[in-house]
Amino acid sequence: MKTVLIIVQIVLALVLTTLIFLQSSGSDESRSNIISAVNFEKRGWEKVMFNLTIVILILFLISSVIQIIV
Repeated sequence: MKTVLIIVQIVLALVLTTLIFLQSSGSDESRSNIISAVNFEKRGWEKVMFNLTIVILILFLISSVIQIIV
């Protein structure tokens, strides 16, 4: 059981890391400017990746708590 949880955590960590790196826009300077008055709304694939990142993060936290309990 503990081995399965460790494997699940490794897979979730790799997926989470990949999703976070895919979200970074890099060259878009206007998004990194905190003072900017323009609000950007996530649409399409960017919104799907953002929501998927949150779901994977929650699953990772749950698996961590379960691993501590077991």
